[in-house]
Amino acid sequence: MAIIIPDKIVDLLSAMFEDVRDKQFIIGDTLIEIVNATGDKGGTIAYLAGKLGVSASTLYDYYRIAKLWTPEYRAMYQALDWTIYRNADPNDPEDRALLDRCIDEQWSSATFKENKYPALKDPRVIVGRMIALGKRIYEQDTLEIEQREAILLALRILQEIVHALENPEFLDVKI
Repeated sequence: MAIIIPDKIVDLLSAMFEDVRDKQFIIGDTLIEIVNATGDKGGTIAYLAGKLGVSASTLYDYYRIAKLWTPEYRAMYQALDWTIYRNADPNDPEDRALLDRCIDEQWSSATFKENKYPALKDPRVIVGRMIALGKRIYEQDTLEIEQREAILLALRILQEIVHALENPEFLDVKI
């Protein structure tokens, strides 16, 4: 059965997400003004993070993006996902070309990142991340012996996959 949600509700949610993104820019713009007044970015961000109960890295992120994405650039590239703003530099001609494609082709933020950072689609990178995650899981103290053995087996298989990807002749497979 297909799910059908009235356009009115979808439009309401869309407006809420746009409001969230706009608020992130407002916070960033306000941080820029406060930092300009105090002259101490690190101290200001640390103070506000403590007072607001948010991570300093979040505030640094809002500050950096608001500084990079001036109101002129925001007007030029409106209604993008916040993650796209985080990953794009509007001062970089290559990023602007990607942003234009992003808008024309209605990319998601994930598609934008994959086009900006092609290594993200490289199977060796993906499998490498899987191995790193598997190692972190393997090192947990709460695992049962059987779970640890299963993870170790999976890690060995993933390492064989990396070896095969790096040495295609290792795979003697006809497709």
